Amino acid sequence: MGGRRKRRQVARPPARLGIDPVAFTANGENSVERQLQAQLERKLAMSAAEIADFVATAFAAGDVVSPLGIVLSPDSQLLEGQRYFLHRVAPDQGALLPKLQVLWEGEGAIVVNKPSSLATIPRGSWIARSVVVAARRQFHNDQITAAHRLDRLTTGCLLLTLDSKYRARYQQLFDRRQVKKTYLARTRGGGNRVEAVIPQVGGSFDFQLPMFKETGSLTVSIGDPPVGQKMTRCQSRTRGLVLGKFPLPEKIEKPEGEGGVTPGGEESVPEEELLWQLEPETGFTHQLRATLAHVGYPLLGDPLYPVVLPADAAENIEPQLCLHAHKLQFPDPENPANTVTVTAPTPTWAKGYESANSTKGLA
Repeated sequence: MGGRRKRRQVARPPARLGIDPVAFTANGENSVERQLQAQLERKLAMSAAEIADFVATAFAAGDVVSPLGIVLSPDSQLLEGQRYFLHRVAPDQGALLPKLQVLWEGEGAIVVNKPSSLATIPRGSWIARSVVVAARRQFHNDQITAAHRLDRLTTGCLLLTLDSKYRARYQQLFDRRQVKKTYLARTRGGGNRVEAVIPQVGGSFDFQLPMFKETGSLTVSIGDPPVGQKMTRCQSRTRGLVLGKFPLPEKIEKPEGEGGVTPGGEESVPEEELLWQLEPETGFTHQLRATLAHVGYPLLGDPLYPVVLPADAAENIEPQLCLHAHKLQFPDPENPANTVTVTAPTPTWAKGYESANSTKGLA
């Protein structure tokens, strides 16, 4: 008595090639074919004729099924509230997927080294090209899910659960902020930095910024959100340490009056590349990227901050997004007295910096 009631498991058909089917709920009116068309018309930016052809192809291929995986016909009748499923054909179905490097294996979970070429979960046009699908295919296990997320271009430690019975125990570690996450980041800036932020090698910072993300926006904004808009918000906190500075090529001296001095007569602040160690206390969308851009030191290779690049801009070219989930630390669910520490290999872009004489870590 008084214990938490277990959530009833809802039957669903197995995944195909590591990709879960999309669930729909019947409204009890018309045939399944008519219902599916109507529901897709509200979800997809396609004409009615295109959706009708799409639905007809799906039924012909046996892609519309019951929770038990039984193939449904276009004229099948379902009661209101009954669920049915559509197996989608991913636009990137034939993409070559990299082999994932396993950094740690535990009871019901693994940590892999996420490459920048994969999203964390299937989403949008990145369905097959996701860590979840790649892991399911590599380890022949359709129960694999991600316990947390990394941005698509971010690399490093990503924890995956291997079975639904282990999912909650690992996700709760993140929900309760029992997981310490440490990132490496390489930035270039200084010319437009916030006056109060003057990074020195070995210097530490405690960034506390109000953030919000409006529905449909690609980026996060910093400050007080506008009234009456749909959005998510967070009082973010990130601790940072400047590990070192990268030597930049020497610039050619310009003649007097050509740069180096602002119109008001003040010397401009030279740009510099820094290596940061970052520990987010909160977990808001793009938190690290938005924070560093806000203080005048945006990440190298960031297509969104401080300026959103065109959607067709080339990706995965140098410099790539220089943000790496370097380390995860969390209590072992099997033995909470023990702390699990997982470290991903240091990326090439984080090597070769000039550090201070003494080593300093975050408190």
